[in-house]
Amino acid sequence: MTPDRSAQPPSQPIADLQIAIAAFVVGAGWLFSIHALAEFPPLLFLGSRFVIAGLLIGLLARFASFAELGRAVRLLLPAALALAVAMMAWIFGLKQTTNPGVAAFITSTGNLLVPVFGLLFFGWPVGRALWISIAVALAGMGLLFLGPGARVEVAHLYFVVSALLWAASIALVKRDSTEVGAVATAAIQLVAAGVVILAVSLPVEQMPAAVPSIAIWGWFLASILISTCLRFVLQFRGQQMISAARASVIMCCEPVWVLVFALAFLGSPLSLSQILGRAVILLAMLGQVVFRPNSAA
Repeated sequence: MTPDRSAQPPSQPIADLQIAIAAFVVGAGWLFSIHALAEFPPLLFLGSRFVIAGLLIGLLARFASFAELGRAVRLLLPAALALAVAMMAWIFGLKQTTNPGVAAFITSTGNLLVPVFGLLFFGWPVGRALWISIAVALAGMGLLFLGPGARVEVAHLYFVVSALLWAASIALVKRDSTEVGAVATAAIQLVAAGVVILAVSLPVEQMPAAVPSIAIWGWFLASILISTCLRFVLQFRGQQMISAARASVIMCCEPVWVLVFALAFLGSPLSLSQILGRAVILLAMLGQVVFRPNSAA
């Protein structure tokens, strides 16, 4: 049985904060991406964003030799491939969805599935308190899905596929990243996934007829620096110090922030059920963060 490497207790508040900030940044990233997709082809935007962000993060990584780098790439390649396909499904869904809040609910179920994947494939232990928090958070996200614009769309299938592959990718990263380090893991994951996405983009997408506007380049830059560089480093670093189940509960705040940004900047409707859903998700997260379980999971 492969243990779920969890954090050292003194580092737990720092890890919780890093994951919480990552969830906020992910929420903002939906807004950045929606604006950038107005003039960028989806895969070109996503692949170039990942490669550039990975190279920038890579400047901070330390490798003793090319042999060590090659070993790290081989170790993380399965997770990177899963990430690439997950993000391609996500970007196609984002291009088509009419309700970002509902889309975020579906996608965020991937965070809840991470400890499930870890339990099934690696034998990670998951304590009862954590399962209760996950169940409460899932109920809250179910309330988010009951908004007035939450009708079934083709885009929802993309988000389901993305959620499953995202969970697989994060479980693999959780297992392997302690041998590589958070910064190096983020760099390798992003560059490898970005190269795969660009390899798909070149033969299937038509390049823009005109150079994107300055405003769109601003959204693109925000996507690279904030919702990619900052998000992945914080998330991978935090996940190294706490259990997969605990991190997944904190990341459940992602759809809450997506709803906030969609309401504030896109004018998306917000129903009573969605307000209740946000409250339930926050309750699940705060309950898990404030009352630390004794379980290693």
